[in-house]
Amino acid sequence: MMMMRYLVLSLLVLFAQPLAAQQTTHACTGVVEPAARLACYDHAFPPPPDVLQAATDKAQADFGLDQPRDPLLNPGQTMEQADPERIESRVAKVDHGRDGQRVLTLENGQVWAQTESRSSGHVQPGDVVQVRKAVFGGYRLVMPNGVVVRVRRTR
Repeated sequence: MMMMRYLVLSLLVLFAQPLAAQQTTHACTGVVEPAARLACYDHAFPPPPDVLQAATDKAQADFGLDQPRDPLLNPGQTMEQADPERIESRVAKVDHGRDGQRVLTLENGQVWAQTESRSSGHVQPGDVVQVRKAVFGGYRLVMPNGVVVRVRRTR
């Protein structure tokens, strides 16, 4: 009889532990909106500095790619770090595409093609250029001499 009580008690304890674990949840689990839920968890468990730096580096590397993005901010990260307005890099190579437009390969690995036919402005390997977001979408390349041309990222 004592053995039976011990067995029943053991089973109750065994089944009660998972139920108790399910009862203790974090307050963030109740947040419906995914971005707000992530922000809640990030506030509760802030990412370390190396994660913030990696997120900033990824945003720089993705600059100019045609991909839908809804930038989410890590705690301590500015909007400019998550979604930069411009990048700056040194020109590694200048080519001409099939249509005669300049194609610039930057040291950061990005490849940008000029989308307008004007040929003003001179750029050569070693020059530092800026690529900026344009007002109505698209991108503009600013050459060292201040000449601005429209570009699109190809790689």
